[in-house]
Formats: sequence, structure tokens, C-alpha cells
Amino acid sequence: MIKRFNSLGRKRVPRDCVSIEVVDGEPRTFSAHIDFKNHNWDANGTVVLEATCAGSSLVQRFDCGTVGALKQPIGLPLNDLHGQNVFFSLKIIDPSQHIGRLLGVAENIRPITTGKQTVSGRKGILPVEHAPLGQELWKLEYRDHDVFLLVNQDVPSLSESIRSDPVFFSLIYPQIMRQVLHRAIADGAETDEDDDRWPVLWLTFGRKLHPDHEEPPAHTDGEDVIDDWVEMVIAEFCKLHELKNKYVHSGYGGN
Repeated sequence: MIKRFNSLGRKRVPRDCVSIEVVDGEPRTFSAHIDFKNHNWDANGTVVLEATCAGSSLVQRFDCGTVGALKQPIGLPLNDLHGQNVFFSLKIIDPSQHIGRLLGVAENIRPITTGKQTVSGRKGILPVEHAPLGQELWKLEYRDHDVFLLVNQDVPSLSESIRSDPVFFSLIYPQIMRQVLHRAIADGAETDEDDDRWPVLWLTFGRKLHPDHEEPPAHTDGEDVIDDWVEMVIAEFCKLHELKNKYVHSGYGGN
């Protein structure tokens, strides 16, 4: 079982302290280079890397030694992590407490280089991931930093349809946007935050789409105000991409 840590008083570790490479294989493996540079962390702090992927609740943890005596991970296996979107967290932990206190953390670290099995870097505000969904074709998965569009792994053509089929795009993307924007507003995020979490990115996206570039409402502004703002964004998105025309011209919208 993964041990939990007390996060009180933690500081942010810059993501550029870590570079990660993922190599294709069965299983995939990864190597990382950690360099705290001139940052003044406790030399006795325990360093761990955690790996997970979209569509899975599994977290793999890797011991990387201490701040003063790092053990660089080389060729370590990512067992049972099968999703394309793999991301890591680096944690520095105070080992002197029974429940280790987090001294610092860098979250949502993406591999810099990868093979074909893994996505490198950040890919848009709605990454697509295959997942076991039973009889569902798609669903949204919300994580701390990203929201993913999960598609059924048993329908191989579905992920390509999502990207290129005008019928699929026209029918589901407005509803996806509606759900995500409402949830982003409920999160309380603001577009002027210096943050790359999904609520900030989505609300910034919505503000740019809004015909008057109006700031998103606060979650306390009432349902009518929130609904009006979201629907204006959705309408502008549909207009920009000519969703009705694309649906009609696809042959599904005949008389």
C-alpha cells in the first residue's frame, strides 16, 4: 500500500529539476535525471518519484535516495501502467517524522522524450486516453492538473474518430465543453492564476472564445449567470467550427 504523507508546509519544487525519458517495451521503462541545482533543500530529505497514468488509479513509487545523496533512476520498469499519458510527481519528504512531512513537491511532470507508446510533453487541454470502460464509449476523468477524455480501449477506431470524424466531433464536444466549464467554475479557479491546472486552462480557453472575451463568473454568482456565460462560449465554439454544417455535409444530416 502506498504510504501517505503530511503535506502541511510543503513548497513547490521547480519541474525543471527533473527530466524524464520513457522507453518503449513490455513493460516500458524510464530513466530520470534529478538536479536540485542551487535550491536549498534539507540534505537528509528523502526523494521519491511517483508514476501514474490516465485511466488508472495505480501509483508506482521509486526510491531516489536523499537530497544529499541522490540515486538517479535508470531503466526502471513501469509495470501495469498501460496508458499513453504517463506523468510523474517528485516529492521531498522529511524522514524524521512518523508520518513523513512533505517538504517539497513537483507535480504533473511529463516525459521529455518517449517512444510511440507514450505521449511526451503536454498535449492540449483535453488529452485522449484509452481505458477499460465496459459498455461506455467515452467518459471524462478529472485529475489535479488535467482532465482526460477516456475512450473505450475495445473500440480501436474510436480515438481516431474523436479527432477526425465530423459527426462524432459535432455531437459530443459541445457537451464535453459544457461539463468541463461548469466544473472549472465550481472549482473556483481564476484566469489570472499563475497555474497550469486544467480549471485555469479551460476557463482561459472559454474567455478567449466568449464573443465579448468576458471573464468567467465566480462559482457564487448563481446558476443563471454561470449558465449564460457557458452557453455563450459553447455557441461561439459551434459557430467557429461550423458544427451543424459539418454534420449535415457528412451525410448524416440529410432530409
